[in-house]
Amino acid sequence: MSGASEPAGPRGPDVPSGLRDHPDRCRWNERYREADPDFVPHPLVTDALAAGLPTGPVLELACGRSGSALAMAAAGRTVTAVDISDHALAQLGRQARRHGLEGRVRCVLADLAAYPVAAERYALVLATRYWDPEVFDSAAAAVLPGGLLGWEALAQAPGGERGPYRVAHGELGARLPATFTVLAEEVHGSERHRASRLLARRRPAAPGHGGTERG
Repeated sequence: MSGASEPAGPRGPDVPSGLRDHPDRCRWNERYREADPDFVPHPLVTDALAAGLPTGPVLELACGRSGSALAMAAAGRTVTAVDISDHALAQLGRQARRHGLEGRVRCVLADLAAYPVAAERYALVLATRYWDPEVFDSAAAAVLPGGLLGWEALAQAPGGERGPYRVAHGELGARLPATFTVLAEEVHGSERHRASRLLARRRPAAPGHGGTERG
């Protein structure tokens, strides 16, 4: 896996040469150093568990210091948590060990734009406060039949500029393949921190059908 690394010890993952000077890694490491972690699960995790998930692992993209990964691991899931901040992943790994969850949380240091995601592998794919349309498409393809996609991206303010990292309300659901059913798509937060939040289910495979059609 080019440009990706898994934790080698308590200090976090070894940093591949291609990521050492990556501006996103430097920026997010600095942010995480300045703020104390709280490891609070995102509401999408509660919603996903309430909606029901098929058997299978969980993938969280742009996880940061994720309480969501810990919550899913505590619920018995194996979680792959991917982020470009080795500082955040080191903190997440330590927290997982404190709670005896290190065997269920696999931290991966990677640039999401170059991270290969296996198709139809995960019961839940989750990303919060992150937007990249190509990564979103790969994430949707990675959901198992019957599984869920949970996504939150910063939302465009009414009448405001779009910006490269913001979405119009309804854009997430509209981008999904036809094999998905939107369970909820809502806007949350204040004007400055508005976010569009999506929970969608991939339709189960038809009986006797080994795969799913792609929309």
